[in-house]
Amino acid sequence: MLHTFCSANGGCADGLSPYAGVIRDSAGNLYGTTQLGGAANLGVVYKLDTTGHETVLHSFTGGADGAGPTAGVIGDSGGNLYGTTGGGGVAGMGVVYKLDSTGQETVLYAFTGVDAGYEPNGVILDSAGNLYGTTTYGGNTSNCGNQFQAGCGMVYKLDTTVKLTVRYSFIGPVGGYPVGGVIRDSAGNLFGTTSRGGKQSNGVLFELKP
Repeated sequence: MLHTFCSANGGCADGLSPYAGVIRDSAGNLYGTTQLGGAANLGVVYKLDTTGHETVLHSFTGGADGAGPTAGVIGDSGGNLYGTTGGGGVAGMGVVYKLDSTGQETVLYAFTGVDAGYEPNGVILDSAGNLYGTTTYGGNTSNCGNQFQAGCGMVYKLDTTVKLTVRYSFIGPVGGYPVGGVIRDSAGNLFGTTSRGGKQSNGVLFELKP
C-alpha cells in the first residue's frame, strides 16, 4: 500500500475519492486526482513520490479554478500536468486546466454549457501541444432530439492558442453521453466510447477521422 487517502488525523486535506488512475514520470513519481477532499472538499491534484510521501499540488476551490475532477491528469515533457474538472469555472460547468511544475494552475478553458459543452472528461495531448477531449453533455442540441435538450455531448480540440473547436456533436441514436476521453493514433484519428446510443441504446465505440 503506497498511500491511504483521508487518513491524516481523520481529515481529508490529502484528498478523498480518487476516481481516475495515475500517471508515472521517469523518476517513478505518481500523479493523480481525487474528486473530493482538499481544503474545500472539492478535490485535489496530488503527487506521490517513490517513498510514498504525498504532496497536494493543487486543491480545487470550486471557483474559477474548477471543482470535482473525476478524470486523471496527463503530463508533457516540461513537467506540466493537464486535466479537467466536472464543475467549477466561470459558469460552474467545468474547466480544462494546466499545472506547471511548481503546482501553479492556469485555467485554459472554462465550459459554458449547451453549444459549448459541459462536464468534460479527460484530455490527451498531441505532439504540437493541442488537447483533445469529450464532454458528457452539450454540443449541438438539435442533434440530440428529445432525449436530452442540453445535448448528447461532443468531441473537441483545444489548440495552443486555447481556441476550442467542436470536432463532433453526438447524435442521440448514433451515440451520446461519453463519460470517457479519447485516444489518438499517428494519423490523427480519435477513438472513444459513448454510454448511450447504438442499436440497443447501450453505447458505441467510435472512430472520428481528422
